[in-house]
Amino acid sequence: MTRITVICNDSDYFLRHRLHVVERLAATDADVTVITGGKPMTKPSAGWRYEHMPIERFSFHPVLDAKVMRRSLRHFRTEKPDTVHLITLKPAVLSGLAAVLARKFGGGPQRILITIPGLGRLMSPSSTRQRAADRLARSLVDASIRFLSSQPGVHFTFETADDRHDWLHRGLIGRHNSTVISGAGVDPARFYPAGDRRVRSPMKILFASRLLKSKGLDAFVDTARHYFGNTKVEFLVAGMIEAHDPDRYAPELLEREGAIKFLGEVSDMPELLRSVDLVCLPSRYGEGIPRILIEAAASAVPCLATDLQGCREIIRDGVNGALLPPGDAGPLAASMIAAIDTYLADPELLDRQGRAGLVLFRNGQFREDAVTEQFVRLLTDSQQTAGDSTSALSPG
Repeated sequence: MTRITVICNDSDYFLRHRLHVVERLAATDADVTVITGGKPMTKPSAGWRYEHMPIERFSFHPVLDAKVMRRSLRHFRTEKPDTVHLITLKPAVLSGLAAVLARKFGGGPQRILITIPGLGRLMSPSSTRQRAADRLARSLVDASIRFLSSQPGVHFTFETADDRHDWLHRGLIGRHNSTVISGAGVDPARFYPAGDRRVRSPMKILFASRLLKSKGLDAFVDTARHYFGNTKVEFLVAGMIEAHDPDRYAPELLEREGAIKFLGEVSDMPELLRSVDLVCLPSRYGEGIPRILIEAAASAVPCLATDLQGCREIIRDGVNGALLPPGDAGPLAASMIAAIDTYLADPELLDRQGRAGLVLFRNGQFREDAVTEQFVRLLTDSQQTAGDSTSALSPG
């Protein structure tokens, strides 16, 4: 029986994006342990075990990060997993180094799969974080990734070809040990178009993401203020409150904001998407492939998104939405206003672009079952992890 440990920096992220892979692994009789940071999860479903491990998500902290490495090393030496799957940058670096160290003691995993869903604020090529501490952190991360990439049995997955190319260009990884897998997967049995489209009055425009300024929430609110009092449009905000993220948009400000309707965290996202006409993600963040854009395409809802890597993987400008020039909140808001005015003048454009997005979703590698099988192969097939599986798994 294959023993697999999955380590992710945040429990909410794991449940939304990675649970289906673990459930599929458990169904193959793999012995799976999941370790996450964030809020402790409730008791998992049968078939896998769970441990909570505090992980500082928003900065590098020497004391807390050392604890993550020690805890990971202890787990690897005690449980002796055959394979570890490290999701997001912190587990990749800290638990990855611990996994290599555990090998020196004879109990480390033979396969290490590292998944980088997006380069984020620290590692993105467009990052504006120029403090000395940030530059030092990037240098340490680069050195750690280069070291991990040089070790046998280590493989990296990215959501976009752009992110993989950036790390290849910088010499952090090799072509032989990296793969592009298109997102975390969306289930078309849950996300599908509404049976009949209502009359668009008012046109409902949705921002659904983490409530961060870098996700473009500030630009979205500015756009909504432009239309304040216009009965032809309604602006909705749904998303997780990031209480400890220094980039958070205060929820109390959203609750008091008259130009938008604040929904908070929504449990039934498929139904919400079937009730709206347009999704906006004016992000300035180092995205992978934003899940909300894939969900919108599966639901035949057109999107406005920033012209960034990741967003370009699912949005075709003028086909199933519009790509907005990157910029600060003001220019992004101006671009959204121009696009929304176009839809107000030609509401049928929403239908045409929505149908085009559904075709893109169905023709791409965005389905949950396709993504799940790619990860299962990498986690259970030593030949896949050891070799260059890029051509087999993706066009990246």
